[in-house]
Amino acid sequence: MSKSLVFITGATGFIGAHVVAVTLKAGYRVRLSIRKPEQEAVIRKRYAEYNNDIEIFLIPDLSNVDALRSALNGVDFVFHIASPMPGSGTDLQRDYINPAVEATISMLKAALAHKQIQKVIIVSSALSLTPVDALIAQTVVAKENTGEVIPVDLNMTFPEGFGGHGLMYAASKIKAHQATRDFLKEVNPHYKVFTLHPVFVLGDDMIQETAEGLAGMNKFFYNSFFSEKPLIGNVWVHVRDVADAHVKALQADAKSGTEFILSHPAASWAETAEFVKQKYPALPVKLQPPFDVTWDVENAAAEKFLGMKWRSTEKITSDVFDQQLSY
Repeated sequence: MSKSLVFITGATGFIGAHVVAVTLKAGYRVRLSIRKPEQEAVIRKRYAEYNNDIEIFLIPDLSNVDALRSALNGVDFVFHIASPMPGSGTDLQRDYINPAVEATISMLKAALAHKQIQKVIIVSSALSLTPVDALIAQTVVAKENTGEVIPVDLNMTFPEGFGGHGLMYAASKIKAHQATRDFLKEVNPHYKVFTLHPVFVLGDDMIQETAEGLAGMNKFFYNSFFSEKPLIGNVWVHVRDVADAHVKALQADAKSGTEFILSHPAASWAETAEFVKQKYPALPVKLQPPFDVTWDVENAAAEKFLGMKWRSTEKITSDVFDQQLSY
C-alpha cells in the first residue's frame, strides 16, 4: 500500500521546516510548494534521508487556483502554513489581508476538484481569536470554537515600526480565519477542515544558521530576558508541538471547522527568568517584575482530540537559549 501524500505550503519557514520533518518521519510522502527554484536544493539537503518521499512544486503565487489545483493531483491531505509575516509590507489590505485571505480561499477552492482529499489543515494563530489589538493589550483571553466574529477596522491607524506590523499581521489572521469559516458555511466541502491556532511559537530553529539569524518569536523571547519588560505575552508553545499537532490532526476524529488552540498553559515570566539566571549564570538577565501583561487561553480541543502533551516551559526556554549560545 502506497504512503499517503501530504501537500504542504510554507515548508521553508520556521514552523514549516519542523512540520515537513515530523510528517516524513511519520511515514507520509510530501509534496512541497516553493516560491523560488533555488529553495529546492536547500530542502533536499535538509531532509536528505527522505528524498525519495519528497516532491517539489514551484508555485510563485499561492492565490493562483489553477496552479494549486494542478499541485493537488493525487494528494490525500493538505497542510496550509504559508502566510504573510510581520514585516511583509506597510499596507494592511495589499500586503497582509489580501495575500492571507486569497491564498487560503484559493487552497480551499482548489481542493474541491480532488475527491480523494480527506482533510485540509490550516495554520492560523491564536491572534485570529482575539481582538485585533491583543498584542498591545494588558489582558488577553483566547477561546476556541465560539463562532465569535471579531471586527477589523480596515481604516484603523497603526503605530510605526514592528508593533504596527504585528497588528497588521493580527488583522490578516482574523480576516483569513473568518473567510475560512464563511467558506465552510457556504460550500460545505467534501473534505474536513481543521484550523490550528498556535500562541507564540518558540523552540529550536531548523533554518537558523548563525547567532545573527535569530528571528521571529524566538528573537523577542530571547531578548525579553535582557530587557526590563517582556516583549511578548506569557503563552508559549514549542514549535515541535505545533509540528506534532499537524500529524495528529490527520487522524483526529473531530467535526469539520474545529479550531485547535495550541498552547502550553500560561507561563510565569518571573519563574522563567529565575530559571534562565540559574541555568545560564553568565548572562546579564535584566527582566524584573511586575509583569502586567497576562494571557488566558483554552487548549481543550487540542488535548481532547489531538492528545497533545505539551513540552515544558523549561524545555522551550532551553531549546531557544542552547541553540543561540551554541554559535
